[in-house]
Amino acid sequence: MDSAKKKAVRDYVAAVGKGDGEALRAFVTEDYTHEFLGSTVLRGTRTLTEILGQLEAFSSALARPGEFLFQEMVEEGDVVSAMFSGKCELVNGKRFDGDYAVFCHFRGDKILKMRELIDTKLADDVLS
Repeated sequence: MDSAKKKAVRDYVAAVGKGDGEALRAFVTEDYTHEFLGSTVLRGTRTLTEILGQLEAFSSALARPGEFLFQEMVEEGDVVSAMFSGKCELVNGKRFDGDYAVFCHFRGDKILKMRELIDTKLADDVLS
């Protein structure tokens, strides 16, 4: 059975797949930040407001909700690390089927900061 923190990570990712910003808000702090690592066009750190705007754009690009499958999840103290894959069909006919690794830092039962590694080539090919 998942801990509350692991469940929050799963539910956060599910909200992203559905493009549901209101649901996403329930799992993060008001001062939440999301850092995309690597050399992708997405690279950088975003605030909650910026992530919600990015989610809205991503949601409008989806032909249907994305599906995610978790392979590994580890919790240690206030950090949950997870590896998962996603399948996302876009309205432009492209697919964004990628692999992800996230490191979620918690304050209490909410995600304070997420650091994410994605397939940078795929992100650049599909999102730029």
